Parts: sequence; structure tokens; C-alpha cells
Amino acid sequence: MRRAALLGLLALTLGLAGCGGGEEVSPAPETVQGSIPQAATTAEEPASTVEGDASAGAQVFSSAGCGGCHTLKAAGSTGAVGPNLDDAKPDKGLIVDRVTHGRGAMPSFGDQLSEKEIADVAEYVFQSTR
Repeated sequence: MRRAALLGLLALTLGLAGCGGGEEVSPAPETVQGSIPQAATTAEEPASTVEGDASAGAQVFSSAGCGGCHTLKAAGSTGAVGPNLDDAKPDKGLIVDRVTHGRGAMPSFGDQLSEKEIADVAEYVFQSTR
């Protein structure tokens, strides 16, 4: 008798689970009409419009301690914490972004260096790795 009751309860549970309580229908996606705003389709804006000076950037690279973490042949640095800049060959926009905002182990220098100093070091690294 006890076994029959357990089997009946199991059958009832499975039956109710299979019902699902009704089907929800997802709303239809809206159709976009008109044009998409230009800002939504363009890449990131350049981080800086300030022109950099590579020779001044060499001084910034040295004084800010960039070589302590980064390898850059032109600077004679062999840091192993950050990326090897000679191998990575980053573009200026990426350099400006990473120096300004940091990422991962890279600290932000946006509050320590001026926009001009950041543009200078970006120009220096960019030219040195080409």
C-alpha cells in the first residue's frame, strides 16, 4: 500500500511538472525604422587630440618609471611585469588609453601626468616600436 502511494505521488508530480502552467510568449522584437545615430556605429573617439613629442616622451618614459615594468629597446628597459612594447607595437590611441586609465596590472597615470606628457610618451613608444 505504501509503495502504491509513493508511485502515485511520483506520477502526480511528474504529470504536474509536465503541464508547465501555460506558455509564455516572448514579445516580438521591435523593428527599427529610420537611421541609426552615427555615434552608435563609430569606433571610440581618439583619447587625445594633443600632439605628442617623442623626445619629450623619452623623458616621461624614464621619469614615470615605465621601464620598470615594460621592455622597450629604445629606452634600454627590460621590465617583465607589463607587455614587451617592442613586441606589442601598440598604436598611439591604445597607449594614451592605458596610460590614462590603466587596465589589469597597469595603474592609471591620468592623475599624475598631464595630457601633454601622456601624448608625448605615446608618441615616443609608438615611434620607438616601428
